[in-house]
Amino acid sequence: MGVLRACRWLEKNLSRVELGAALLAYAIILALSVADIVGRNLFHATLPGGDLALRQLVLWVALPGAALAVVAQRHLHLDPANLAARPRWKRLTALPFNLAAAVVCALLTPAAWVYWQDTMQYQSADAVWLGWLGLILPVAFGLLALHFLLRAMLATQENAA
Repeated sequence: MGVLRACRWLEKNLSRVELGAALLAYAIILALSVADIVGRNLFHATLPGGDLALRQLVLWVALPGAALAVVAQRHLHLDPANLAARPRWKRLTALPFNLAAAVVCALLTPAAWVYWQDTMQYQSADAVWLGWLGLILPVAFGLLALHFLLRAMLATQENAA
């Protein structure tokens, strides 16, 4: 029972941090968008790197959102077959699906890390701050792998109970 409680505690606290990151990124997106619109219409100028920052910030909303979907167990729905609504099907598939997803995300984490390092290597000196925004890729894949692993452990514990 202690492992189950620890998994739930970790997942709950990770999801709070991820929700905070997504909300902060969303607020920054809104502020940058308004500043860009005002700048274009009133001053005929835009924020330097604003468009690139907005593109990166979309990932800061989407990837923590993906982790939150895993926590809520809403990341995979087979609506046409309506299989996700059947408790027995869900119980049988939770462990293998979550483990497979954890393995895929774990394999993508080092690839995303190498991609980020390459991006930083060729980043111009005045836009290095923009390169740091790309760190969300390896971090998010690592967190997704952890969430899927936690979901697999919780499914195992719940099936045993």
